[in-house]
Amino acid sequence: MHWLLSMREHHVSIGLSRPRQIGGAVRGLAIANGTVVALLVYVTFRSGWKIPVVVVVMGMAFHALLRWLTSRDPWWNQILNVYNHYGDVYESIPWHGKLGTLFRRPYGFDSDLPC
Repeated sequence: MHWLLSMREHHVSIGLSRPRQIGGAVRGLAIANGTVVALLVYVTFRSGWKIPVVVVVMGMAFHALLRWLTSRDPWWNQILNVYNHYGDVYESIPWHGKLGTLFRRPYGFDSDLPC
């Protein structure tokens, strides 16, 4: 019985419990960034070497920004996706109509925070 208990006490890798990443940034956004940079380099390659180098440096800076955001909160992308499903116009006046709970923002997005 002791061997059964010891089998259940294994360390879970932190990489398995976080969203998938490439280079420390959220996977989908890192792929999109790399694709845009590659396309811009391909389009501007005949103009000389300066513009493609600037595009690559800007892509690296954007990837560093994505990496910084992911290091602060690995789930920031999923949180913003939930937030984007809500309307663009937000009335700060409390509305207690029939559909008041349907259009409530999630907690932490000016919904239930004291002013």
